[in-house]
Amino acid sequence: MSRLRDKLKAGETAIGTHIMTNDNSMTEMIGMLGYDYFWIDTEHTSISLQQVEQHLMACRITGVSSMVRVPFNDPVRIKPILEMGPDAVITPMIRSYDEAKRFVEACLYPPRGIRSYGPRYAQLYGMLPLNEYLAAEDERIMRLIQIEHVDAVRDLERILTIPGIDAYVIGPCDLSASLGLLGDQGNPKVAETIDYIVKTVHAAGKKAGVSVGLLSREQLQVWKDRGVDMISCANEADFVINGARNLLRDMKAVMLGGDGQ
Repeated sequence: MSRLRDKLKAGETAIGTHIMTNDNSMTEMIGMLGYDYFWIDTEHTSISLQQVEQHLMACRITGVSSMVRVPFNDPVRIKPILEMGPDAVITPMIRSYDEAKRFVEACLYPPRGIRSYGPRYAQLYGMLPLNEYLAAEDERIMRLIQIEHVDAVRDLERILTIPGIDAYVIGPCDLSASLGLLGDQGNPKVAETIDYIVKTVHAAGKKAGVSVGLLSREQLQVWKDRGVDMISCANEADFVINGARNLLRDMKAVMLGGDGQ
């Protein structure tokens, strides 16, 4: 079962973090802490297909749901990820109804979609009977899209009518950039746009999420108050840097005297 799917289905908030390094041992270590899902990112990282497979193995070992962000809404890029059997796949920078529809079709087998047949782990390397695999696969894997451009916001109501999309995830940085406000996420225009997205998604009976960096408790509260159903926050580099920084501060304070700055 997918912890991510179960949380969303139960109306609970799903909590995740991003995987952006090549080392699957980091994924396994963090997976022991209790996150609901990991967002394995192949858009902004050097993570290869082989490394995606290793991260997915780490997710299975620790029971964390796996979601892979493909680099682009392209069936050629999406197909090998699907064959590895993640719990979810997400595509960035959807800008229109037609683009969202093409993504869903790339994830589904005919007659509902255009996905070609050739699963690997998704069919347990052939050990899962074909009829059982085909009966469950289209519904097993979750499909999510990112709403991170003003064009998608303008077409959001139509996008929400497409069957087969499990959640709509806001990308605040790129969304603000498309509004001409990159680096100014606190701008009222950005905030209003985000609030509109969440409200419109919920009005359609769908789930809304967000992908953000390392946040304070106060910043997390803002997203809770907005009512997001899933939040992907920070990544391994944030954890390492913050842990190292805090320890160095304390060591300097104790061993060298002073305030540790």
